[in-house]
Amino acid sequence: MKERKASSQRTTVRSVQRAARIITALAEHPYPMGVAELASRVMLSPGSVHRMLSTLIEVGWVDQNTRTGKYRLGTRMLGIGSTGLITSPVVQNGRTYINRLADMTGYATALSTLVGLRVIHLARAPGNFNPTPGFEPGVSQPAHTMADGKLLLAYLPPAERAYLYAVDGLRAYTPRTITDPEALEEELECICRRGYASDNFERFESARGVAVPVFGLNGEPLLAMLAIGPLENTPEHDIRLASEMKTLAAEMSDYIAEMGDMPRPSTEFAKYNLQ
Repeated sequence: MKERKASSQRTTVRSVQRAARIITALAEHPYPMGVAELASRVMLSPGSVHRMLSTLIEVGWVDQNTRTGKYRLGTRMLGIGSTGLITSPVVQNGRTYINRLADMTGYATALSTLVGLRVIHLARAPGNFNPTPGFEPGVSQPAHTMADGKLLLAYLPPAERAYLYAVDGLRAYTPRTITDPEALEEELECICRRGYASDNFERFESARGVAVPVFGLNGEPLLAMLAIGPLENTPEHDIRLASEMKTLAAEMSDYIAEMGDMPRPSTEFAKYNLQ
C-alpha cells in the first residue's frame, strides 16, 4: 500500500492536477467565474490561475466572456463530456440495470457522480410515476439534498467535505433540507454504517429518493444508483428498496469488472491538495 501511494505521488503532474481543479470548479457552477473567485476556490494564487486559464482557453476547454472577462467551461469541453456519456461503457452498461430497477419499482432511476457539492445524473430511466422536476442526464442537483449526493459525499475524506461546506454552504431548498454541517456529518456517518442513503423530501417536496453505491475494484463507490419518486416515507420501505438496489448494483459492478471496463474510483483530496 505504501509503495503504491509513493508511486502515485511520483507520477502526479502538478500542472495537470491544478488544471483539473480549475475545470472542476467551473463545472460546479452554472455561472461564469472571475480569476479572484476561482483562485480562492481552488486555493491557488491569482497569477497561477490566470496562466492556467490562458492555456485552457487556447485548447478550447474554457471560454472567456469578452465583456465581463469571466470564465466558464468551453464548448469543446462540453463536447468531450457529451461524447463521454455516449461512449462510456460504465454508463452504457449501467443503463441495463437502472432500466431493470425502474421496471421493478415504477420509480425513475439514475446513475450519478459527484462534482464538488453537486451530484450529476449521467443516465436515467423513467418510471411509471410523474416525472421529477429537472431530472435529466447532465442536470446537476445540490448533493446535500439528494440521496445519491449524500451517499457519495459520505465516502469523501472529511477534509474535502469541510472545504466544500465552507465554500458552497448548505442552502435550504425545502423546509426539510439539512443546512447544518454537523447535522449533515451525522447523517453521512449513518449512511456509511447502513450502506444506503435516503432523503426526506429535502430537494423536492413531492419526491424523495433512495441510493446505493456501485463499488469499484478497490471497494470505493464508482457511482451512485438512485431511485426517486413518490416513495413511501418509512424505514421499512427504504430498507426493502435498498436491498433490491444493492443486488442490482453488485451485478452491475461484477459485469463491468468482468468486461475489463472498471475505472479506478477517486475519492482522493487531490482537487485541493497543494502538496
